[in-house]
Amino acid sequence: MKSIFTLIIGLLMLCSCSPELVPFTSQVERDIGLSKQQLTKVQFFNSTPIVLYRELSKNTTEVVSGEVKIVDGKQVEEIVIAPRTPGVIVSSSSERMGISFEKGADRYLVFGLNKHKSGAYTVLARDWNNNIGYVDYDGREYSISAQSAATFLMINMQKLKNLNVKSRTAKGRTVGEL
Repeated sequence: MKSIFTLIIGLLMLCSCSPELVPFTSQVERDIGLSKQQLTKVQFFNSTPIVLYRELSKNTTEVVSGEVKIVDGKQVEEIVIAPRTPGVIVSSSSERMGISFEKGADRYLVFGLNKHKSGAYTVLARDWNNNIGYVDYDGREYSISAQSAATFLMINMQKLKNLNVKSRTAKGRTVGEL
């Protein structure tokens, strides 16, 4: 009985220390009201694993950042981004964001507003064929499954609640003012 009580206390302590991750949606984006510049200071996380893979030809000897596996007699490079991996914005435009989960100039995935997923930002593929999406990553084309593409971005709301944004509005100047 004493060990069960200790286990429950331990789990409660662990849960209280874990970040309050919530899906980053268009509604959350409106509610927090941060500018694109301020969003670059927000820590993002992915909700589920993302697996990128590409088939290596016999002439391909360079492996970028994944591990090589043999699948059905073919060499495949695979890059796995585990759930809750921290990522940062490296580019953004209207309803799209480039999120990088590792260092490197072109090592990012594009996430976009998905109205079918309650306005969450999900992985965007450049093209789709038979439930396989194609994304550009580190200057190469990788494949991504529909399951990986359903991954959405999350943010730590607790840290945002503690974020202090100092902002002011310029009043303007008139001719003749010193």
